[in-house]
Amino acid sequence: MSIVRWNPLREMATLHEDMNRLFSRFDGGEVAGRQSWMLSMDVIEGKDEIKLKAALPGLDPKDINVQVEDNVLTVSGQRNFEEKVEEGDYYWVEQQYGSFSRSVTLPKAADTTQIKASYQNGVLELVVPKRAESKPRKIELNLGGTEPRAIEANAQDSTPPAQ
Repeated sequence: MSIVRWNPLREMATLHEDMNRLFSRFDGGEVAGRQSWMLSMDVIEGKDEIKLKAALPGLDPKDINVQVEDNVLTVSGQRNFEEKVEEGDYYWVEQQYGSFSRSVTLPKAADTTQIKASYQNGVLELVVPKRAESKPRKIELNLGGTEPRAIEANAQDSTPPAQ
């Protein structure tokens, strides 16, 4: 028999794994035989818009719900497991089935009244334009009787200061 040095961190890691396994049964992961899953989503912010993309292959568009409330965009739906098999039995199931929901808080610059949604080849794409008033703009400065001059935030002024 070999002597193993006691490591309290290893004991805590084991306890952590056991607790995660226990709570995963009660956190809504499985309710009345239905499993829920987290929808993966890409969020790309451009100068004029925010694009959100989610892969939902094989889903009928009528099974997808998109809504926005208080700048929170929520995509939810249901992918049903069809147990029909022509021949044989399922050996392995890795697809995710059941209900899903994903919420994303949009920035204040988002114009939630102009959201466009499309669903092609199993990819849901949402385009959220930004409000015009939230985009940067130049402010013209009047330099005491001369022509107004545009000043940008990062511009270096090569003109010597007035004396």
